Amino acid sequence: MGNRDISRPHVFQAGSNSRVLLLLHGTGADEYDLLQLGRALDPEANLLSPRGMYLENGMNRFYERYSDGTFNEESIDLAVEELAEFIEVAIDHYGLREMPMTAVGFSNGANTAAALMVKRPELLAQAVLFGSTKPYREVQAVNLGGKRIWLANGDVDPYAPVSVSERWVSELSGFGASVSWLRHPGGHSVSPAHIQEISRDLA
Repeated sequence: MGNRDISRPHVFQAGSNSRVLLLLHGTGADEYDLLQLGRALDPEANLLSPRGMYLENGMNRFYERYSDGTFNEESIDLAVEELAEFIEVAIDHYGLREMPMTAVGFSNGANTAAALMVKRPELLAQAVLFGSTKPYREVQAVNLGGKRIWLANGDVDPYAPVSVSERWVSELSGFGASVSWLRHPGGHSVSPAHIQEISRDLA
């Protein structure tokens, strides 16, 4: 376990409602990257955006992947542990106790959000996953009753094959989560139509 402090690079923007959006960026981005997306999803939410602390060829990520593109699952576990610790510190530091937290991620950040949801479900009420795939080969059964998850992917996203998404949605639903699988015809990108739809759902 690391230090119980707030030193991890991050951005916090206070909102006017009682929702917290935990913004988790994609590879090569940083803690500023998803602020606009967060505001588009919920203009009144509190935004908490930490930086991924793993460096791959100088690019920020939340966890390591091997040279063939497969995920280092021990690195994912470490990322989840460090993120959970940061969240607990930030909740106290920024006065966010009793505010439901929704993880919002793109790509590497979305996979990390999904891992956080299945490993530390008590921290999250909801997860919005853009350009995301299943983070672990095998996921231990977990109670996700009452959790809401949006999986918003492109049908030709090389990082998120439709066949994997189909099984992943089925698995998450089997754990009790209410899952919306949104699809667009493009690739590894965020669809403006998906942003609008999820924003309406959140409202």
